[in-house]
Amino acid sequence: MPVTYEILDAPEAVLARYTGVVTLSEITTMFRNYMRDDCFSLSRPHIADIRDFDSKNVGFAEIYSLFSMYGRCYSETGERMRVAIIAPNEVAFGMSRIFENLTEQSDWASTAIFESLDDAKSWIEANTSTAS
Repeated sequence: MPVTYEILDAPEAVLARYTGVVTLSEITTMFRNYMRDDCFSLSRPHIADIRDFDSKNVGFAEIYSLFSMYGRCYSETGERMRVAIIAPNEVAFGMSRIFENLTEQSDWASTAIFESLDDAKSWIEANTSTAS
């Protein structure tokens, strides 16, 4: 499957890996599967690993749709979504920056962009104790 998730113990987070061409439908399916997981928790931060993601068919409309999907879930519950995106190249960074800019305008989400999984995990650890 082009998008999978894994629940991490350290730091406590959900790691989603995007590989190849990924559709919004596949991302929605992955998130729904995660929501049905016994370990599901909206308070768990996300790490989005897009290092192997093919972004040629992704534009603002797709990123905004993804942002809106998460927004409906998180804003209704009052839980704050925290996302660390691993985007080590210019194209992935640009796409991630659009998502980050959308979250900066929201009152329910925060995003940071990193080049490595270790840096993303460090951000999660540093922000977990201060998140409310």
